[in-house]
Formats: sequence, C-alpha cells, structure tokens
Amino acid sequence: MSFTLQILFGLVTGVFTGLFLGDIAAPFSVGGEIFIALLQMTVLPYIVVSLIGNLGRISWKESRGLLLAAMSVLGFLLLLGVVVLITAPLAFPEWQSASFFSASLIQSRHALDLVALYIPANPFYSLANNVVPAAVMFSILLGIGVSGLRGNESLLKSLDVLADALNRINKIVIKITPLGVFAIAAGVAGTVVFDEISRLQAYLITYTVVAVLLAFVVLPMLVASVTPFRYSDLVSIPRDTLITIFATAKIIVVLPQLVDNVKELFKRYDLEDEDTDAGAEILLPLAYPFPNLGTYAILMFVPFCAWYLGRGFDLSDHLTFQASAVLSSFVAPIIGIPFLLDLMQLPADMMELFVMSTVYTDRIRVVLGAVHLFSLAIVAIAISRGVFRVNWRKLAIAGAVSLVIVVTSMLLIRTYLAQALSGSYSGDQQLIEMRWMDRPVEARVYTDSLPATQPDVEQLGRLNVIEQRGTLRVGYLPDSLPFAFRNEAGEVVGLDIEMAHHLANDLDVELELVRIERDSMNTLFASGQLDIVMSGLVQTPGRLKKWNFSASPMDLTISFLVQDHRRSEFSSLASIQELPDLHLGVVQSDPSFMRQIASHVPNAHIESINSPRAFVRGERADIDAVVYSAEGGSAWTLIYPDYAVAVPQPLAIKLPTGYPLPQDDTQWHRYVSQWITLKQKDSTVNSLFNHWINGAGAVDLSPRWSIIRDVLHWVD
Repeated sequence: MSFTLQILFGLVTGVFTGLFLGDIAAPFSVGGEIFIALLQMTVLPYIVVSLIGNLGRISWKESRGLLLAAMSVLGFLLLLGVVVLITAPLAFPEWQSASFFSASLIQSRHALDLVALYIPANPFYSLANNVVPAAVMFSILLGIGVSGLRGNESLLKSLDVLADALNRINKIVIKITPLGVFAIAAGVAGTVVFDEISRLQAYLITYTVVAVLLAFVVLPMLVASVTPFRYSDLVSIPRDTLITIFATAKIIVVLPQLVDNVKELFKRYDLEDEDTDAGAEILLPLAYPFPNLGTYAILMFVPFCAWYLGRGFDLSDHLTFQASAVLSSFVAPIIGIPFLLDLMQLPADMMELFVMSTVYTDRIRVVLGAVHLFSLAIVAIAISRGVFRVNWRKLAIAGAVSLVIVVTSMLLIRTYLAQALSGSYSGDQQLIEMRWMDRPVEARVYTDSLPATQPDVEQLGRLNVIEQRGTLRVGYLPDSLPFAFRNEAGEVVGLDIEMAHHLANDLDVELELVRIERDSMNTLFASGQLDIVMSGLVQTPGRLKKWNFSASPMDLTISFLVQDHRRSEFSSLASIQELPDLHLGVVQSDPSFMRQIASHVPNAHIESINSPRAFVRGERADIDAVVYSAEGGSAWTLIYPDYAVAVPQPLAIKLPTGYPLPQDDTQWHRYVSQWITLKQKDSTVNSLFNHWINGAGAVDLSPRWSIIRDVLHWVD
C-alpha cells in the first residue's frame, strides 16, 4: 500500500473509530497532540538553517540581476497573496452567532508591537517563544551576512549537515503520519459536535476554489501576458510533476523535476542556454524556503476561525493579521498558524480542526506552491534574459478574466454556504435549556401572588422567623438574565436562584421564590413577605440609600449592549466620544451612576430604562446602546444574536453585586454576608459563575451519539 493510501486509510479508520466509540475515543486526542508537537519540533529550526545556508552560499555579484528579478517577482506574488487573504473571507456569509460570556471579552488587548514582532533584539528569545517573523528576519540577515565571507565553506557545510539531520528527523516523524492522522481523526470525530464540522466546509471549499483558480487560471494567465510562453504550455509542461506533488504532498521531493520543467519550457521556445539552466538550478532551491502562495493562502484559516467563532475581523484586526502574515508564511502552517491564532486572541484548540483538514488541504497547498515556484523562476529568468515583455492586451484580459472568475466563485460559495448554514443558530436554545448544577431544596414559586404577611418579623428577627416558618422567601426580578429567568421547562433558574437554593439548604428550610417589581421591595421586606432579593443587582450609591446590601458575591463589568454591526464603534472610549447625537439607555439606574457614565461620555443623552428587552427587540430605535454588564449582556445576545456586547478600552468600570436585605436587621445581614464569604471560599460562587455565565451548563453532557452505544447498545 502506498504511503498516500496509508494516510487516507488512517483518516478513514480514524473517523470510523470516532463514530463507533463516540466519547470513549477522546483519549486518542492525546496521541494527536503528540503528533502535532513532533511535526512542529523541527520546522522552525529547519527553516532557520535552510535560510542561512541558501543565502550564505550565493554570489551576489554574479547573480545580482537574477536575484533582484526573483525578489521583485516574489514581492508581486506575495502582494497577490495579500489580496487573496483580504478577498477570500468575503465568501464566508453573514450568519447569526453569539456566545456566552468569556473573560477574554473584558481583557485589555495588548497593542501590537511591530518592532518586537519583526526586529529580533534577542533572536534566542524569538526562537524560544515562536515569534516567527523575528526569527525569519534574523535568519535572512544572518544568511546575507555569511554570504561572501572568506572561509564560510566549513560553516555552510555544517549547516547543510544540520539541515539534513533535521530533515531526517522530520522524515522519521512523517513515517508515523498515518498513525497521527488516525489519532487526530478518531479524537475529533468522537467528540466534536456535528454542527461544528458542517461549518468547517466554509474553509475547505473556499481554500480549494482559491488554490485551484490561482494555480490553473490566474498565475498561468499572468505569466503568459509578460513572457513569450503560451498559457497551454504553462499548464501542460508541469502537469506530471503536479500530479506527483499532489500524491506525495511534498514539494521538495520533486524539486529536480520542477527544474527540468523550467528548462523544457525555455527549450521549447529555443531560449535555453547555460544561463537559463543555471538560473533554474539556482532559483528553485533558493526560493523553496521562502513563502509561496500555497502556504500564504492557507493562512485564511485564521480569519475563518474568527468567523467560525462569531468574532469577525474589523479593520484593525485585518491590519494586525496582514502585518504578521507575510513573515509567518516563511514557515510551515503547523508553526505559523498557532502563532497567528495567539496573536489574534483566538483559541489554540482550533489547531485540531486545522490539522485534521490538512490531510486534504496540504495536497492542494503544495500544488499551488509548486506552480508558484514554477512561475517565479520563469518570470525571473525571462527578466534576466531580456525576454520579459508586457503584452498589455493579454494582461488586461488576464486581469479581467481572473477578476470575474474569482468574484463569481466567491459569490457562489457565499450563496451556497448561506443556504447550507441557514437555521443552524441554537444559542437561544442553549440558554433556555440550561440545567441545574444542584437543586437541594423544594421550592414554591409565586408569580401573580404573594406569600402571607408576617407582621411580627421585626420583633422576632429575620433568622428566627425563617426558622419558625420553615421557608426562605427570596425575591427575583424579571429580565435578570442569567441570574434569574425561566427556562424552557417553565422553571425559575439562574445563578442567583441556585445560590438561593444553597442558602435555603444551609438554613435547613424550604424555598419560596417570589417574582417582584423593584419599587415594591421595601414594602415586602416590612411585611415579612420577602427576606432577601437575589437577582444580579449591582450596588450603586443610590441603591445603597434604599436597601441594605449583603457582601458582594462577584463584580460585574460595565459594557454597552449594541447592534452587532456597530460593535466596533463602541470598542474604545475615544470612538464613543466621537459619536454625534449619542443616546444611551441605562437599566433602572440611579442619578449618581448616570452622572458617572456621563462623565466618561459627555456627548451622550442618557435615559433610564426598565429593561434592555425593548431595545433588543428593535422597539427603541432611538437608543444607540444600553449600558449593561458584560456578564449579563452576553446572555441577552444569545436570545437576540443580532446584538453584541462591547467593552470599550480603556474604560474598565467594575460594580459589585449584592443581595438587598431589610434595613435594621444586623444579625440577618451579618449571616448572609458571612455565608457569601463561605460560598466564595468553597468555590460555589466560581462554579456557578462558570456554569450560568460562562456557559458550562449549556454544554450537553449526555454521551455523544456513537455506534457502540446507540446502534449496538454494547455500553450504557
């Protein structure tokens, strides 16, 4: 069995194993992680050694014209790659997406340090910390420095030996590719949600179409318009080489064949001589370690990840990404993409999907990479030989045809994906179907009625009354996502409702949940119909005058709830302050807090509103944004995915939550406050925060569908 068939067999059997075992196949992911680490181990050192060695042995005086021509062509091809990375994500359609709160939402984003990114002040730090652009820059400069030095032969030979050793290690690792692919495929197929795989098709289809168009339409037509060679020859001569490359998924193994293809092309047009042959033999090995369009275009996986996670790139993100993509393309994607994911603050575990996809995309990537090298060598040699001529008619036709085909293809992909992914949003269902972590006591819910009054509550003391009554009366406010709300089953659930269950359990009483309005709280406290309110309320100066708050279970971060397409407008305080006629809604706030908001955005008209519901329903078009907590606002975006939470930088206002209690009951206040401290110490608060706000409770913990469980019924 050929090695290609072994890899495909590993992929197919891995997918089948994952489908057969389901969640039981999760341990295979460890083997996949080991394989990825082994692949990454030699790539960056090999690129460093290869760049230094290849650049160090060049005679710049003798080859100056050829090398300058090659550098110019490479620059043009990389510029074409930049255009590809800008336009290809246009194939990803708009689709409804929202996510639970994440700590990354409120973290300050570090400004991109272009000097540290590109200039290797400490090259050993750059190498050790996978700062790819700086490591590549160091290698290029050192290679240029070595070139032409007297006595550099021994160093270059040593570098060749080291490169061979690294390549040998890589070949040993490559031999276990079928096993590595099997482990990755089994782990992913056994644990990944099928909806996530369906979204991966957006990347696979787009990259395939882009690579095929570049390799067999755009590049040959452009080369034909500036050289004497016909389009048909540019496509037919390297045909067998490209088939071999597709089968082996390695450019380097057919590099001699590419050299012969270049020679054959010039020979067919009676342009072959010693300089042409020497140029082909110099350029192709030299250009091999440099970026090619195949590797450059595959970096579209990074903006795909942002789209996949519902975090589409804005202008600043695109600039940051493009600024780092060029030098990141010097190394294999297995190194460059993790660096870019980290730079763009995207989850590192997306690499598992990427590695799984490389079983297919690597073959497309190397074919485009080979066409890139073939085209670069042809045009550079044509320039040095003086046969480079721009046929403006052909160039215009090539540009127009390429543009029409690429734009049409992207629009067709976008249309298909919009249809394929329509109706796939389920964030609202995830929220309203959330399950309890623990519900230790019985609960009675009052919605349209109230518990009986207890006029002697002030004389007896709240703790004594709760013990004698045998119930804890907890008030909750409507529209208090995710602290108190009704789930799909009609149960009152949420972080603070579950805290209420814990409080009742520790008091050894049952629970009464009372839906209330904010203005009635003091009256209900006085009548004994309410003991405490647990509904995600934050403490503000005005509220401290009205109610006696307990100690704070957690802090919430002030943010802006806005329409999704306006998120970038509210991403920084400076941009907010420049918005004309800004109208902000503040939910049930007090004058002191509204004055605090006004001090940061003096250009805004601020209005107190009862709930964000009317705004997110589109009933308050006059309001630009609602001031709300990022933690609570994220839950609203799950129900209304056309809205998003924006935390402006560097504004970072934290407000402590608290539970309103009756005034002048020191014992009850002390008990609840100390009880909250205990719940913080035993991780109850953190667990509930992760469950209800971070969304861990929305994860389906039931076993994934599998053949062994759901078809054969061999396991429970």
